[in-house]
Amino acid sequence: MSAPDPAKIARFREKLHQEWTDSETTAAWRKWRPQMSAFSQGATQANLQAAQLRPGMSVLDLASGVGDPALEIAEIVGPKGYVVATDLGPGMIGLAEEIARAKGLDQMQFRVVDVEALRFPDETFDVVTSRFGVMFFTDQVKAFGECRRVLKRGGRVAFVVWGTKEQPFLTATIDVLMKYVDAPPPDPDAPHAFMFGERGLLTRKLKDAGFADAREEIKNISGRWTGTPEEYWQQFTEVAAPFRPLLAKLTPETRVKVESEVIATLRKYAEGRGLNIPLEIVVGTGTRE
Repeated sequence: MSAPDPAKIARFREKLHQEWTDSETTAAWRKWRPQMSAFSQGATQANLQAAQLRPGMSVLDLASGVGDPALEIAEIVGPKGYVVATDLGPGMIGLAEEIARAKGLDQMQFRVVDVEALRFPDETFDVVTSRFGVMFFTDQVKAFGECRRVLKRGGRVAFVVWGTKEQPFLTATIDVLMKYVDAPPPDPDAPHAFMFGERGLLTRKLKDAGFADAREEIKNISGRWTGTPEEYWQQFTEVAAPFRPLLAKLTPETRVKVESEVIATLRKYAEGRGLNIPLEIVVGTGTRE
């Protein structure tokens, strides 16, 4: 991604904030959290493994959403550690906070933060994590530099992002949708969910931010959805904030066609009482010397 001008960055930030903090999005993520958490459990486990967590550690989790992986991190670091879970707005992490309180995870704090200007002192955390968040940071090198600043010497980052765009859960949903709507071409400067499908890009950005031993690993995991293909599609139409405006463009007749084609494609991944969809993720790590 080339360096956009400040006005463009501001527009990216505003769009991202609107998409992921509005009440409709927050309500959808609350509604579907159990199924989505199970579906993405492989990515959560990859994040936890890459973070090399131990009891007593201090951890900053960025773009925590409704609590994955921050809640699991808190259980690993235990009562002698602490975890700060963050997000763009209070809506989604409000649910994560409710879950934490119900579980007695008193070592957790919840903050609304700007990832490009983290309001924490230098060398505060042992680890900084994020799962499916950093690809949306508008100035990733600046945000990664902030992560490095708040890490203690020898601390590490562990980020999980989506890999290639050419993977089944997209071809079964977004690719079908795009056959029926006229969408404006994407801005080449804009961050997007699958940008780190470009091999080596995450590693380069971590190095540009000053991380040592920066590397990335491609992993193929299983996305296990407990429910019907129809329920999976309903979930997608509700939680995928960037695509709701495109869905709104469909006529009732066309929406039926889209749904029929999506469901037929998803059925190829039926397994038992649910779906088993292969997913590609990228795990990026680096350390502060």
